[in-house]
Order: sequence, then C-alpha cells, then structure tokens
Amino acid sequence: MMCRHTLLLLTLGTLALMGGLPNFMKQEDDLSSCSGTAPCSLAFLSNNPLGLRCPAATEAPEGSIYWQYQDLSQPQSKPRTFIGPRHLRVYRGPMGKLGSRANLRRGSLIMKKAWTSDTGLYLCKSSNSILAAYQVDVQDSSLLYVSHQGLGESILPNQSLMVNLGSSRHMVRLYTRWGPWQDCDRCKVMGEQKMMGFCYAHLSEEIDEEEDKELEVNGATLPCGLMELHIGQSLPRHGAQLQYRMCRESCEKEETPAGIVTNLLLDIRDWWWWGRESAFDWMEPRKMLLRTVYLNIYDNARMTCPGASVYTPVLWQRDSTFITRLGNCNESHRLDDTTGGGIYQIESVKPSDRGIYRCWVHGRRAASFHLELPEQPVVHRHVTRRLLNGMRVMVGTIAMVFVVSAVAETLYACLFEIF
Repeated sequence: MMCRHTLLLLTLGTLALMGGLPNFMKQEDDLSSCSGTAPCSLAFLSNNPLGLRCPAATEAPEGSIYWQYQDLSQPQSKPRTFIGPRHLRVYRGPMGKLGSRANLRRGSLIMKKAWTSDTGLYLCKSSNSILAAYQVDVQDSSLLYVSHQGLGESILPNQSLMVNLGSSRHMVRLYTRWGPWQDCDRCKVMGEQKMMGFCYAHLSEEIDEEEDKELEVNGATLPCGLMELHIGQSLPRHGAQLQYRMCRESCEKEETPAGIVTNLLLDIRDWWWWGRESAFDWMEPRKMLLRTVYLNIYDNARMTCPGASVYTPVLWQRDSTFITRLGNCNESHRLDDTTGGGIYQIESVKPSDRGIYRCWVHGRRAASFHLELPEQPVVHRHVTRRLLNGMRVMVGTIAMVFVVSAVAETLYACLFEIF
C-alpha cells in the first residue's frame, strides 16, 4: 500500500512540475489541452497504430524535434529520449524497443503498432522546451469486446465500484467512451461500418451515505489504465469495445462548407480524431499492389491490409464476393477482431481457397493478394506412395511363403508315397 501511495505522489509531483496537474486531475480530452506543458490523456488499442501530433513543431528550428517517454508505473523513472532530432532513433537500452518502432512525420510521432507496455507520458520537445505532452493509455486488444447490431448483440454495460483512498471513500464508474460511426465500407449497396470505444473511468466521492448523494471532488475522468495509476489500485478488467452495424450510403457525398465542418468536429469531440488519423495516409505510395502468396495445402493464411486498423473503414473482397462479418465469414475464413478486420485469416487452406483477395481502406484500394496452392498435397502423395509400396512388398512376401509351403508339402507327399 505504501508503494502505491509513493507511486501516486511521485506521478502527481512530476505532473505538477510540468504544470499539468490540473489536466491530469480533470481530463476532457479537448483540443486545447493537447499542446503546451499541460498533458492531455488519449487512449489507443494495442496491435493498432498510434499517432501523437506536435502542432508547434512547424515553428521550431528544422531538425530540432525529439520525443521523450516516461513510464508512469515506475516511481523513479524520468522522461528519456527515444527518437531524436533528424529521426535518430534509440535502438539499445530501456528505450530501444520504443525507439525501433518510432517514426517522425513533420515532428509528429507515428508507430504502426502500439503495445500495452507503451502506456505512459510522451513529450514532444525542441531544445529544452515542451511543445506537446500526452498521457497515453494503450488498452489491451485481447480484451476487445466485439458486437454486431445485425446479430442482436448488445454492448457491455457500465460498472461502478467503491474504492478507499486514504480516509475517504470514492466512487469509480467504468464506462465506454465511444467515437463516431466510421464511414460505410462501401457505397450504393448494403455495407458495414464500425464504431470504436475505449474504457474510461470517472472518479467521484461519496459524502453522505444516508442520503446517497455524490459530489465530484475533482472530476477526474481518465482512460482506465491511467485511472489505475491515478488511484494506485487495480480496477475490474473492462476492455475496449468495437461495434458493427449495417449501412447504406450514396457514392457521391455532398460538399460541406468549412464552417459546418468545424461545428461538426466540435460536436463529435476533437478528442477522438486527435492523434488517430489513418495510418494509410502515413504510408508511402506503393508501385506494386499485387502480391502472390504461395502456400501448401493445410497451411494457415494471414493477409494484412496495409494501413487498416480499428480506426479505419476496411473492406475485403474474395474474387467477386465482398466479405461481411454478418454473412460471408465461416469457421475457416475470418477477419481479425483486434485490428477491426485489417487481417484476413484462413485456417488450413484448401484448393478451393485459391483466388484473388483484395482490400480497401477508406474506399481506396490498398492491396491485392493472389493465393496460390499446389494441385495436390505433395507431402501426403509421397507418404501414400510409400505405404502402397510397403503393402505390395508385404503381400508378395506372404504369397511367396504360401507358394513355397505348398510346393514343399507336395514334394513331401510324393516322396512319402514312393517309399
């Protein structure tokens, strides 16, 4: 218990020195709190992209931007550089795993695949100045709960529990903070769209048990992982959620005036888009989109769509058939849940699985895969041939034994009659 209080005090002390304590205690994830020395909190899903913007980087001297990371679960840790000016990365030491996966784009931090161990404090700096600060909670994709409205599946309910912090009792409410519905994965015909939600926790204090009233002491609202660090206690395993529904959109979208776009972004909360732009836009254009995949019979196929994630609309097509979660997937063919359908998996491929598999991200062709298989399972043919040869030898040996025995008995009978 002493260690937990020590961790909490050190964490809050670090944030207080940075001028970010008020934002840690009261998080609303608005755009204004994601720049300067006051950290804002963001949630991401592991095995998916992570992007942190540094808007002031364009005003900093060229080649001076670097990023630092601090593990908030380690009381004695300090922010350490993992990617430096001019894209120099750290490949060794504690920051090696983080630095090897990091990239900079106009000063912003990009990682194509985040890990749960990446949870912590991130600082965008130039010289000794802090340009942007983020408290990042990378939530475990293995706990992702997937539901589909077309199947009548419901989302997870909220949870509430009491925790003791020092001499006072507090109420913690776990809930899912949903983003907006993504675009439909196709137009003109019936398609599917998804909505991503992260686990968040709200902290309040119970002051009058008889009247059952609650008072928000500090209005602390944080992603669940950061709330655990904030209170120094473990919370129930309430994972992120991904929900699907059927959709139908026209192929021609009306132009929206700039003012309406601004108001729309404010309505759906900038906290969602801040740092979660499509990884597809980060990629360099590819000259060859067709890739041939050679597999043997009964191997497992795994085709990854470049730039696809839980944050982007993804569409797969097998030959002339579009794949939907509601009707086209079966036990051997399925779309990966943790990446929002970004990976097409086939278990124990068969000759009938040959064909062209294509994927789209945000309605743009991302890749095509030509799945090739041998005509016959060569390994099994060799084994069958050996078994047949063995059986022929065995049958021939048995027949020879019978013939020799018959000849011997005949000769013996003839000799016995002569004598």
